Amino acid sequence: MAKNSSGKRPCSICRKWFQPDVHQKGRQKTCGPACKRELHRRQCDEWNKKNKEYFKNNYLGKKIERAEVDQSKPTQAIVSQKKLIPQCRTKPILPYEIIANEYGIKNLIIIQYLVYQVINHTNGRAAGFT
Repeated sequence: MAKNSSGKRPCSICRKWFQPDVHQKGRQKTCGPACKRELHRRQCDEWNKKNKEYFKNNYLGKKIERAEVDQSKPTQAIVSQKKLIPQCRTKPILPYEIIANEYGIKNLIIIQYLVYQVINHTNGRAAGFT
């Protein structure tokens, strides 16, 4: 493809022609701030789609670390076990207090995560074993 003599190029978002900044040395892809934000949003969406596992792997570890820190903090008053039980995005279908007392906060978090994954996986499927 031949370079145009004026140095103008089309914006990768709105396709309008613009004069790129000379300091960018050919790297500028958008014409202005609005198109730059849109390009950034699209690139982030694309990266997030490609790297779904990154967040899944970090989510559980960070939640367990946070629970351990909360549990190990010295408090002035006795903190009830209910406050240490992490919030879950699903309806409370599990006996959280019993699981936390019997198995500990770490195992409760892992069980919550697994139940949430199973519920999400089965929500789109028809009932039964078809």
